[in-house]
Amino acid sequence: MKELDDLDRAILNRIQIDVPLTKRPFQVLAREFGVSEDEMIERVRRMWDMGIVRRLGPILNYPAWGMSGVLVAAKVREEQVEKARASIEDYPEITHAYLRDHEWNLWFTVIAEDEEKRDEIIDRLGDQAGLEDIRKLPQSRSFKLGVKFEI
Repeated sequence: MKELDDLDRAILNRIQIDVPLTKRPFQVLAREFGVSEDEMIERVRRMWDMGIVRRLGPILNYPAWGMSGVLVAAKVREEQVEKARASIEDYPEITHAYLRDHEWNLWFTVIAEDEEKRDEIIDRLGDQAGLEDIRKLPQSRSFKLGVKFEI
């Protein structure tokens, strides 16, 4: 964090809350901060490259769009982990994937246009990646917490 100046910190504080929904969001942000659009893009890109920003995108209420999502827990043998990682990268419908120190050591979320497509992705991934004992963990209640870190 030492590489960040006051403007970087202000930008991070701002984009945690929202990014303007417009054709040129960085231009709008640049005007807010009194810099050029190119400088705004370069600053965010630099923080991305540093690993400070990992994701910049919307959080959608997929059920409201008629889509189907589920959290999945599966077992993957250690020698299959790299194959599983490579397979997961082939699916834009997989939004998060984590290895855990647990009997079910691979956890991921799948969001697809409907339940049939979602389950097809899970089955195909299971075959491709050598996953075992795949468990779908459907959401029974939704808890949305707003988190903002003061930078």
